[in-house]
Amino acid sequence: MTRLLLSLLLAANALSAQGAGHSPSRDVDAKEIAASQLDRIGAEVDRDLAFTDERGYPYQLRQLFPGKQPVVLMLGYYSCPAMCGQVLDAAFKALSDVDLQPGQDYRILSVSVDPRETAETAKNRKSHFLHRLAKTGGDDAWRVLVGDDTNIKKLTETVGFNYYWSDITKQYAHPPSLIFLTPEGKVSRAIVNTTFDASDLHLALVEASNGKLGTLWDQVRLNCLTFDSRTNSYSLTAMTLMRVGGAITVVVLGIMIWVMLRKDRRQPAAAIA
Repeated sequence: MTRLLLSLLLAANALSAQGAGHSPSRDVDAKEIAASQLDRIGAEVDRDLAFTDERGYPYQLRQLFPGKQPVVLMLGYYSCPAMCGQVLDAAFKALSDVDLQPGQDYRILSVSVDPRETAETAKNRKSHFLHRLAKTGGDDAWRVLVGDDTNIKKLTETVGFNYYWSDITKQYAHPPSLIFLTPEGKVSRAIVNTTFDASDLHLALVEASNGKLGTLWDQVRLNCLTFDSRTNSYSLTAMTLMRVGGAITVVVLGIMIWVMLRKDRRQPAAAIA
């Protein structure tokens, strides 16, 4: 219960982007965030969207999609005074504990929602945070993009990422989230929080890979666990427990029937002997 309340409070407070005095009429609560993200599951990003990466090179999403690896999409802005850096730091800390390798198993894509930011801003962002991803291959696996308002809005609308500029706080208000995309560029999962569990990110990557990543145990866990948008984690739900209980009941009944049939077959044979 404590984890649930904390998750809801974090998601609700995040939309203020650390700024007090923003317009209350534009607030989106935690339930609306979850509904927006869930509604976009399966949506496919436009591969023709064009941006500029931290090296100053033109970058179209078709350079990633379709590809061979799932993608962790991080949306925010690089001059954010607090929350965006906190989310990025928490994501890299969790990914550092995931038994998967960036570049080899998955890729990371950051896109700024602020059309005023430049490739130089993106470069500084990457140089400041790259060392926090304690994995080899992070430099090549992580692209940090900037773009114009049209391309930014098309991408954020597709994946269900709601944001706005507050004239009062002079900041962007937006949810803290990681969005997982399949190798085809379809939204697979979104985790909304300012802290992340390595186990949840691992399962989200396995899920987004369409079964290409992970072990048999990971597949069993995904079949048994359900992603709970209220707690932003994979967990056993009442319905899942009922399904598991039903399956166990069927197996037990099957074994009992098999034992009884074997016993009935042995009895006539013993009588004849």
